[in-house]
Amino acid sequence: MRTYTVYHVDYLKNKTVKIGKLLDRREGERFNNAEDMLRLAKIKYPTSSNNSHIFILRESSNQNILLGDV
Repeated sequence: MRTYTVYHVDYLKNKTVKIGKLLDRREGERFNNAEDMLRLAKIKYPTSSNNSHIFILRESSNQNILLGDV
């Protein structure tokens, strides 16, 4: 299992806020696990304006992967 922390970035206010976590329960690696989790984060935590974005950070390994739609 992998844990992804979801962050919200508001470029007008120049702030990054932690808004939640997602848990990936897949037992094996698939083609686009991280991309699928980012898509799920966008659905679960929608942004309130066009000037804000969501990105996720994988926490379950020593090599953190930073992903986003910037």
